[in-house]
Amino acid sequence: MRQLRNHNGSLALVLALALVLLLALLTQGALGHRDSTDGDPSPKPEPEPDPDADPDTEPEKGRVLTTFVDLLSSDMRFSEFLHTVQRLGMVIPLNRVRNATLLVPTNEAIRKFRREHGQNSSQAAGSIYRGVADSQAWYHLIGDGIVDASNFTQGTMVWESLSSSESVHYAAEHGGGIMLKTMVGSSGKVLSNGIPVIAHNYSCVAGNAFQIEGLMTLPPTLWELLQAEIPKSDSGQRRWDRPPAVESGRAHASTTDESSNDVADGGSYSAMGKLLVSAGWSGILGGSSGAGSDREGMHTLWAFTNQAFSNALGFGERAYLLYGPAFTKDEDADIHNEAVEDARIFAAGYISSGAVSLARLGIGTHIVSGFQNRTRLTVIVERQRSSGELGGRISGLAIGKSDIVARNGIVHGVDQVGRPADLVFNPQKILAGLNATMFIRLLKETELGGYIDGSQPERKTTLLVPTNRAMEDAFGYGLGDDADNALATKAFIRASSEHGLDGASTIASALGALPVSSPREQQLEWALYHIAEGQSGLEELVRTPLLRTRLAAKWTGGKAQVVKAQVDQAHGTLSRHVSFNGADNILPEPVVVGNTTIYLLSSPMPTPPNLINALVQDLDLSLFVAAMGASGTADEIQHVEGVTVLAPVVNSFTSLDLVWSYLSLPGDSDARSDLSRLIKSHILKRPIYSDEIPLHTDSSAETLTVESLNGNKVGLYRTPHGIFVVPDQADLMYLQRHKLQQHGEVHARLASVSDAGNLKLSETDILLRTGVAHVLEQGLILPPNVDITSPKLLRGMKAHIFANLLERFNLTYILEDPRTSSSRQRGSRNQATARSSDIPDNAIVGYSILVPSDKAWRENAAYRELSRRDHEELGSAEDDENPWRNSTTSDIARHLDMLVRLHIIPIFGRGPESSLASGSQLPENQLLLADRKTYPTMLEGVRLRAHEFASDRFSVQLDRTPFYQSPGGVPFISFATVVRSGIARTGAVFELDVALKLPPDDGGSPGGWRRFAWNAAVWLTGIGMGSGLLGASGYWVRQWWTRSDYQSL
Repeated sequence: MRQLRNHNGSLALVLALALVLLLALLTQGALGHRDSTDGDPSPKPEPEPDPDADPDTEPEKGRVLTTFVDLLSSDMRFSEFLHTVQRLGMVIPLNRVRNATLLVPTNEAIRKFRREHGQNSSQAAGSIYRGVADSQAWYHLIGDGIVDASNFTQGTMVWESLSSSESVHYAAEHGGGIMLKTMVGSSGKVLSNGIPVIAHNYSCVAGNAFQIEGLMTLPPTLWELLQAEIPKSDSGQRRWDRPPAVESGRAHASTTDESSNDVADGGSYSAMGKLLVSAGWSGILGGSSGAGSDREGMHTLWAFTNQAFSNALGFGERAYLLYGPAFTKDEDADIHNEAVEDARIFAAGYISSGAVSLARLGIGTHIVSGFQNRTRLTVIVERQRSSGELGGRISGLAIGKSDIVARNGIVHGVDQVGRPADLVFNPQKILAGLNATMFIRLLKETELGGYIDGSQPERKTTLLVPTNRAMEDAFGYGLGDDADNALATKAFIRASSEHGLDGASTIASALGALPVSSPREQQLEWALYHIAEGQSGLEELVRTPLLRTRLAAKWTGGKAQVVKAQVDQAHGTLSRHVSFNGADNILPEPVVVGNTTIYLLSSPMPTPPNLINALVQDLDLSLFVAAMGASGTADEIQHVEGVTVLAPVVNSFTSLDLVWSYLSLPGDSDARSDLSRLIKSHILKRPIYSDEIPLHTDSSAETLTVESLNGNKVGLYRTPHGIFVVPDQADLMYLQRHKLQQHGEVHARLASVSDAGNLKLSETDILLRTGVAHVLEQGLILPPNVDITSPKLLRGMKAHIFANLLERFNLTYILEDPRTSSSRQRGSRNQATARSSDIPDNAIVGYSILVPSDKAWRENAAYRELSRRDHEELGSAEDDENPWRNSTTSDIARHLDMLVRLHIIPIFGRGPESSLASGSQLPENQLLLADRKTYPTMLEGVRLRAHEFASDRFSVQLDRTPFYQSPGGVPFISFATVVRSGIARTGAVFELDVALKLPPDDGGSPGGWRRFAWNAAVWLTGIGMGSGLLGASGYWVRQWWTRSDYQSL
């Protein structure tokens, strides 16, 4: 019995297997009746359905349709979709599907899809047949149960399909189906992902089927949705712009109004995608993000709009969250990890695991899981009164757009952004977001991290932060100014050499004496110079453009180094442009985090250069720098800790004429000492920046007084017209509009140059390593201990011949101060015979000298003859045509003595000025020439007249004797042009191009009456010899005419 039972059981098993095989073959034969068409790439036209047939009845009477395959096989209207299912190998799994709803595209819809995509080949390639993937086919099955028409017409609903975002696209076994969305359009039609659904349904045991007018394509990934552009639609509403793949997939859909209202409407959410990438969670966005994969499952993004993100966070905070992790990837691990964690803290409040749909949740309050169990989110679903659509709030933030389906989840648009309580920003984080990681590293290495790590939140600071590229440039060339200003240095050397000074040696000596900082010290100085005290926004920079930095060292006398800011005016909607020491801020507005303001600079901002390098950049200051070198003070001045330099321009030196010629004499110890005192009088002993100079007002006339290195004191004050310099003694200033020899209304002209006759600054706050420099518009300071005398000016003019003549004729007393007793006694004996009768009998207080150049003296015949006799034998035949050759030496000396006196103008005191103390400076209005003014000379009865023939150009000639005939009939002219001039303490020195001529009656011609007698003798001899020759000639003619052999009739 037992064996019989075993035999019967085996037989039953075999019969059962045979029955199953038979049923499978019968089913395959019934379903495969279309396979014969595979060889023909163009499908044959299908028969039109019977219009009288009742679609609500079973297609085949008497046959029970069990599976969806049975349903598709029963009606020719489903043949194209059935054929696609067969070729994709979906028959067996589709037969197992139960309790589902199938959305079947029409045959025409599938054919249209193939035509538009050029997919006419009948060959199946993997999981794709004629452009249709198996995941796309599975997307037409709703796995939420059997849905009838009433479920579609109730309103918007989100359904889970049997298509999966996983690599295996059948979701029945793997879960996490791709969502699709149905809604009722404005015309009453039901739309599935924007494609109209035919209102009649077909039924089978497995579920219901609805025919749709298009082939649905898979929705975009979360990444594609977040990166979509957002153009304006015709209705003025913003909507999602599908990527090209999505748009092409929908090209076959109906063009009805309802089809345009697809599920992809919403705002611009690209910042959300960047935040997820920054947090390292790009994998949840889908493979198109370029950083993740499709295996992360379904997720829900409560995506904030870009506008909401910008409204809630500042520029620097947004940059840190979106880009901080990427910028810090190669930096300190702690900084990078902190940036990633901060991005995750912020992003975690806007991600849920799984596909969370408001329509599926329903109206009410719900708790949903956050991402990676970091948090739990509270979702309140409610219907919007205005549109009737579902809306609500997520963690208190309003949801503007809901249920935007994606291939790997759902997106909800959030119109607001909240700040997580445990996310705190500090300057270091903002710098990381601005990609200033090298600046962070520098501050850390120099132990200045406390300025940016948030450890001192109460301290107000302004950070001037170069970009990484600027930092590379700065460290590449070396911090500081070691290789600075090469072109400016060359230009300075060239300019200074034009004025007779050795600029190259000046630069070399100055730079060679500078101390060299170690690289570590340079980095520390560089970093401190980019950290300023206090918070300075644009408005503060307009009011106070000088920022005090944290760099305060012994070389500035303990005073903070300064950065100069320049703020341009705003133009239209453009923000104000600001630069610091010429380095441009590249941010539209400064970034503020707590008590720290940050500017991002486009170029390096080196620490201030040394004095030489700073001043040689301006060629107008080249003579001042050259004068420092020539006087030997450059090295000393550069090592003074904390100075203010009042730098005169080139014209201020050159307009001194003979004074500058003297001061720049090489090898003259007196000139070197005087030049050193003059230079030091322009160097003040502490840094004074322009914003520290007091303002003169109606109620206050405060002046800031500072001592110079020379010992003289200088005052500084400000008015609405500028900043002015007041030397300790105003009469010791050389103030000139163009040339020093200008005369006339001197004080009236000074009013147009400066305030109350003081020196004005034309440029302020040239930053130096040891302080600051200001440029004098014109003029310079001549301190009391720089005594400019007439002998010094003669040395500067190199008037050796005139000096020798003064000594030869005992006239050297005119070079001394006549107010001293010794000079007065020596001069009284010579003045007795020289004083003109029309000169008032007042005390002589000084002498002005008209000095012909040595070249002019060498062209004077009398001087040439006297010099020949002094240095050569009397019998020499050289210069035989000199008219003074036959004159006596005493006559030549008398002539030259008178000629020298003709060039000396005594200055007489007037009233109180005659009692000026010895050694004091004579007033300039007594020393300078004036147009058409006459001056007495030391030659009795002879006066000179000055003429201004051009601006500041003068000529001098004999008064009342400009032109007349000499006894010899030759026109007489005594005229000279002033070439240069200089003011000494007791008079002025004027260089002439030629020597003036004496009047004829004062021995202006060589020999006097002897010359006249000689001329008379020559004439008489000539006449006699001519008469004798004429008589001899007549006698010879007569003799020839009366020859001896000829007798007259």
